[in-house]
Amino acid sequence: MSVTIRNATAEDMDQIMAVEESWPEMARAPRDKFEARLEKYPQGFFVWEQDGRILATITSMPYSYDPAKAERFTNWDDVTNKGYLYDIGPQEDYNSLYIVSGIIDKDSRGGDIFERMVGTEVELARSLGYGYVIGGAVIPGYKRYCVKNDAVPAHEYVFMKKGSRLIDPLLDMYQKIGFAAPDAAHVVREYFPDDASLNYAAIVVNKL
Repeated sequence: MSVTIRNATAEDMDQIMAVEESWPEMARAPRDKFEARLEKYPQGFFVWEQDGRILATITSMPYSYDPAKAERFTNWDDVTNKGYLYDIGPQEDYNSLYIVSGIIDKDSRGGDIFERMVGTEVELARSLGYGYVIGGAVIPGYKRYCVKNDAVPAHEYVFMKKGSRLIDPLLDMYQKIGFAAPDAAHVVREYFPDDASLNYAAIVVNKL
C-alpha cells in the first residue's frame, strides 16, 4: 500500500470533490470554494493519496490569533470568507494557521489519517515560525448527551471528561494530538450549522 500526503493540484479537483461527497449534501462545499482555497493558499491544501486515489483532504489559511480576543470567532463564514478565504498577505503578518476544512472518505475513516493530516498542517505552521494551529470543531456528542442526561451548557460540556478522556468524541480526538479549547470563551454558539452539536463549536488550539 502506497500512501502519500502532498499538496493538492488543480488536476486533483475531480477526486477532491468525490471525497467531499462524504459530507451530508447540505454541508458540502461547491467546487469553486475548493478552487479558491487552492488559488489563494495552495501551501495549506493537502491530500492523502493511497495507491493513486485521494481519500482525504485538509485546507488551511494564515490567521492572526489573539488568545484574549476569542470573540473574533463569530462564525465560520466570517472567519473564512464563507470558505473562499480572504486575500493572503505576507506570511509574516500572521501568527497561526486556521484549519478551514477537513474530510475523510466515509469508507476510509479510522486509523491515523485524521492525526497525520492535521499533523501536516502543524508542521507547516512550525516551518513558518507560527505559534498556533487553530480549528473550529463541531461537538457531535452534545445533543445526544443532553437527550440522555440533564442538559448542560455547551461551555461546560466541552470540558467534561470520563476518566482522562473528553466525553465528546471529536474533541477527544483533537486532545490526543495536542488541541484543546483554552477556555469557555472559545465555545461559540451558531458557529457552524450542525444539528448534533446544536450549532455550537469549540475553537480548539494547538500552541506550538
